Amino acid sequence: MKPWTFATCASAGAFDSWQWLSSEARMGTFAQVREAPRDRRKDREFLERSLRSLRSLRSLRSSTLSTPSSMTSATSVTSGCPSSASRPSSWTRWTPLAAPLLLVSLPKCRRAKLKVSTRRIPCAAEEESKESMSMDFLQKLIQKQRSATELGICTREWHPEIFDDVPQGYRDALESGIDLVDVLANSSALQLLADATKSQPRFCVRVAPKPTLGLGYVLNKNLVMHLTVLSPLQQTMKRLNVGYIETLTIHSDGQGRMHFPFWVYDAVVEAYQKGLCSRIGISHPNADVKAVMQAKQELEKRGATLSCVFVNLSLLEREALQLVKDCRAEGLQVFATNVLGPDELASGRYTAANPTGGEISVPRFTLSQLMPLRPLHQALEDVVKGLRIRAEKPEINTTQVALQWVVSKGASPMCDVTTEANAKAVTGCTGEDGNWKLTPDEEAMLDAAADEVAKSRRRW
Repeated sequence: MKPWTFATCASAGAFDSWQWLSSEARMGTFAQVREAPRDRRKDREFLERSLRSLRSLRSLRSSTLSTPSSMTSATSVTSGCPSSASRPSSWTRWTPLAAPLLLVSLPKCRRAKLKVSTRRIPCAAEEESKESMSMDFLQKLIQKQRSATELGICTREWHPEIFDDVPQGYRDALESGIDLVDVLANSSALQLLADATKSQPRFCVRVAPKPTLGLGYVLNKNLVMHLTVLSPLQQTMKRLNVGYIETLTIHSDGQGRMHFPFWVYDAVVEAYQKGLCSRIGISHPNADVKAVMQAKQELEKRGATLSCVFVNLSLLEREALQLVKDCRAEGLQVFATNVLGPDELASGRYTAANPTGGEISVPRFTLSQLMPLRPLHQALEDVVKGLRIRAEKPEINTTQVALQWVVSKGASPMCDVTTEANAKAVTGCTGEDGNWKLTPDEEAMLDAAADEVAKSRRRW
């Protein structure tokens, strides 16, 4: 880069401006002058050009003085001259004469053109508008996260006594892009998953802390953390042949209110900080908004955050709908388990007219179990008929409608794929085949039918 320096002019204004510069700037200028080669002829030419520039600028003095003050304060010379608001009185008085601080290249003695800087200091209104734009962008990201839903695979009903290998529906779901797998720590499904884990799905491990029988408050905290949470997690990861899972969920099947001791939160946060998981979740059948917010605060105290909540939600179990809304309002993702209801009675596959579900076998349910569900099954059939015409997809069935109802409520369904019918329904809700949603009228029809079933089931 060429060494540039200031050349002062023989005027009072220029002298004042030179004194106004800092000592560091003046020392830097002297150093550059000392380093420049000595050439008296070039110096003489330079002084002559400077004097000509002074004469031309003095001729413009009247026009400069007549310039409005708002324009004068908004312009500055590239030499670093400040605005009139921050200049000394002597500088402001000699503005027409102090302006010709020329940027000169000493080796070539070229006079640079004076430029008017277009950069201006942003005002408070502009800063507020930028902050509002960033907040709007952040709000959009939060809304997108709240509206994000996905399908997952539940492996709770997998038993090696029944299956010699993973179900074929599991492989079909992975091929269709559904790679979120929910598994219980140290469950019987780990043996099957370890043999079939070639595509490395995203595992969500639910760890049920082992009971300490009151000894957790007496024993060493690190020992208690290892025995209750960390050891089951590490054993599960070892059996799955993975060194990392996506979601670590604190799970409990208790019938009372949701409560976890402090060492459970400490162990989960330690696993998160060690990089064993990237998200933390909560799973409890009796979870409510107050308990979830308390768990979220406990995690935030330890430097982590709560990402997701697991609830039981289906057309026959809608008690968690308010919890889903509240969790979504807090930016938490909600995963719905048991989405087809108890014994898959909310799928619409087993009806009073078809108790075997289209299979050649002994009926699984009696008429006394299926008759109270007729309003819901009829509503599912009516919605399917309308969807096949509206979406032009004749393969839509009642199981897919039941899954889409869960999605319409803002939850991500975790479905079992042990049966071929469920596997087809799950894969049919993704990709090009699953680019359809329930309309508000169809959703309201299913809600009304579910209310009627709830009343009739109480009578039965």
